[in-house]
Amino acid sequence: MKSRAAWLGAGLAALVVGASACQDQDRSRQERTDNSPGHRVEEAQAQSEKAFDDARDAQKEASSQQREAARAQEDLQHKQQELQEAQAKAQKEAQEAQASQQQAQARTQQAQSVAQQAQASALAAQRQAQQNFATQQQQASNDSAAANQRIADQSAQQQQAANQNAATQQAAIAQNSQAPSTQAAPAQEQQISGDVLSASAQEVLVSQAGEPRLRLKVGPTTQVKVDGRDASAADIQEGAQVRASYTTDASSGEPEALRIDATSRAQPAAPAPVESGESSPGAR
Repeated sequence: MKSRAAWLGAGLAALVVGASACQDQDRSRQERTDNSPGHRVEEAQAQSEKAFDDARDAQKEASSQQREAARAQEDLQHKQQELQEAQAKAQKEAQEAQASQQQAQARTQQAQSVAQQAQASALAAQRQAQQNFATQQQQASNDSAAANQRIADQSAQQQQAANQNAATQQAAIAQNSQAPSTQAAPAQEQQISGDVLSASAQEVLVSQAGEPRLRLKVGPTTQVKVDGRDASAADIQEGAQVRASYTTDASSGEPEALRIDATSRAQPAAPAPVESGESSPGAR
């Protein structure tokens, strides 16, 4: 076994030595071939062609880069133009927004001024309405007081005239009863004032204090005036104020009118129409 192993080891060593020797021979032959002039020319041509190819590739690369640079420059110019347009548009929109804001502020100020003027006008109208209302109330109060005073004065005058007429009639009756039957006493003229309850061509019924007081006979000699103008007893309106003089007929005892002065009662004035937004005096 040991001799066989030794033999195998020796064989392997011989193979290694032989392989090394072959490699050395190949390397020597290659060096001789590389150093020959023809080989060097071929290498130079190959290097030259490679250099031309590299130059062409570099030129193509440079041209491609130039085209890309031109496109980039064009894109940059386009972007710059878009940026300028966007800036101009933004500036224009900002100016328009500022103008719109100024117009809105002007309209707001104008509206506020109009509102203030309207409010001032409304306050002035309200004060004027209150003043007019107070004036109307005062005028109504004064008119009412004056009307009450006139009614009181008329009532007093009518009562006084009624008292005087009653006293005159009583005196006349007493005088007639005391006079001799064979001698007629002269008729005494008497006065009466009051309101007309009814009137016709033959008689006028005079009222005092709302009560029928005296029925005056109207004859051909009776003088009748209405509102200062000559008229007939039939022209006297119901409710007119009269002042009459009369005598009492001795035979019949009926009063006969000598003169009748009638004053037509004025129609009450229609109330003024109430303006819109104002209340009439006394209204609530």
